[in-house]
Amino acid sequence: MARNHTQHSVWTQTEQEELIQWLEEPHNLQKIKKGSGISKKAIIVEIATRIPSKPAVKVGYKYDSLLKSYRAAAKLNNQSGWGLSEGDLNTGRRYLRGTYIKL
Repeated sequence: MARNHTQHSVWTQTEQEELIQWLEEPHNLQKIKKGSGISKKAIIVEIATRIPSKPAVKVGYKYDSLLKSYRAAAKLNNQSGWGLSEGDLNTGRRYLRGTYIKL
């Protein structure tokens, strides 16, 4: 069954970059740590104000997806023998031992 993709379900590169830029800001990283006193809902609302083309619920789904992908990649990267070298990254390689990591 084909899905009907609306403007809310397909993320543009600009929208994705806006979310990633928010996550890269050091003071925002402090907000997402456990014990920060800031709720996930408040974080999603804050991010959603930067991406007015997406409803907060879609921002929340994308936020969860990005964090899940990041944590999986970080876990692999911390294992002995895993990870991408700086040379890999410079040549555009985005694979770990044949496993594609969605960034």
